[in-house]
Amino acid sequence: MKKQAPKHTTATEARSGMAETGRKPTPLQAQVLLAACRRSEDMGDSQAARDQMKREVLETPAELLPDLLTALTTVRITRADLFQPTTTDRKECNP
Repeated sequence: MKKQAPKHTTATEARSGMAETGRKPTPLQAQVLLAACRRSEDMGDSQAARDQMKREVLETPAELLPDLLTALTTVRITRADLFQPTTTDRKECNP
């Protein structure tokens, strides 16, 4: 009988269990989680949507985190914002 190579866990599979195992996020993940929290707050997302965003950030491969951080922190201005500016009170985000 031939010996079979062991099946290795992919990076995504390993990261997907990070939240359940209680592992601390890396400093970059913490920055992205904070940016995601702020973006969710700005968009008025539900708690379920915020939880999903957190899971997806933790599952994002490390090499893509800088791009995700840039995307989440980029200010987006719409035409409506120019005519009807809005202000929001920032709450403390707890990623």
